[in-house]
Amino acid sequence: MKTSSSARRRLLAGAAGAGLALGTMPRAFAQAEWPRSPVRLIVPYAPGGVTDLLMRLLAKHAAERLGQPMPVENRAGAGGVVGTTAVAKSSPDGYTVGAAGSSALIATPMLNAQVPFSVAADLAFVSLSAVVPMTLAVNASVPVNSLAELLRYMKAQRGKLSYGSTAVGHYGHVSLMAMSDAQDAAMVHTPYKGESPLVQDLVSGQIQMAFVAPSTIRPIAESGKVKLLAVSGVKRLKPLPAIQTLVEQGLDSPVFRMNPGWLGIIAPARTPAPVLARLSSEFAAVVRQPEVADQIVQWGMDPVGSTAEAFAGTYEAERPVWRELLAKAGLDVR
Repeated sequence: MKTSSSARRRLLAGAAGAGLALGTMPRAFAQAEWPRSPVRLIVPYAPGGVTDLLMRLLAKHAAERLGQPMPVENRAGAGGVVGTTAVAKSSPDGYTVGAAGSSALIATPMLNAQVPFSVAADLAFVSLSAVVPMTLAVNASVPVNSLAELLRYMKAQRGKLSYGSTAVGHYGHVSLMAMSDAQDAAMVHTPYKGESPLVQDLVSGQIQMAFVAPSTIRPIAESGKVKLLAVSGVKRLKPLPAIQTLVEQGLDSPVFRMNPGWLGIIAPARTPAPVLARLSSEFAAVVRQPEVADQIVQWGMDPVGSTAEAFAGTYEAERPVWRELLAKAGLDVR
């Protein structure tokens, strides 16, 4: 099989080395006999966050289409590195897939030379499932009710405020660092292993603010434990139509205009091409099911359900954008 040096060609269904795998698994066998046992789905974050919610929904419906159980296995740690590494190092036999977020595949490898996997060499894209906006939430005790008031409060409380994110270099880190720097607020950043522990500290007041997925934070805001001040990107969310975007409220730089992330399905490189093609087709079809797409929208995300090639194209297109944002944030980009 001819391979390319570009990430796109190496990560499509039948990525680098897939021809070797097919040499030991005839095409007809792979298509007719797979899957013969459960296909596990590794989620690289703690239970309860938006990634976990989405993947459990997709796993349920994908299992029905494949005719085999799809147990979800949470492998949290190091901003998604632990779980993503587990996928990369798994046997490329079609019985392990994983959840992947833009930050774990793009930002984290750019910031950490010790990441024990190569996206291009060790992973294959399967399908991009959803685009994930984020919601800016503050602890209920913070005496502000708008983004403008929060920016003034940051400035007045220089060095006294803290914020959280799910990892260094993730959207919640970069965006709030940009706000802090603009106000000379000297806020302290705390990274977490997932949204659930982050939200626990946000509600308790250990941190004063964070960007959180709408599905996670909406019921907590409705209970009065946090206040929602803005959503990322350039359009409001259907589940939260009254919450203005950052752009509407005057923050118009690229970090505030961009979609902060996406979630999709990956597999180990060298997984047989027919198996990757089937996985891509089934996961894309799941997202297009009306009841699944409606649930994704209610969680504040945009359903996608792409091909493997389109997923790889999104990855390639966003890498230089993230590199520029991380460098502008003063982070050491490799």
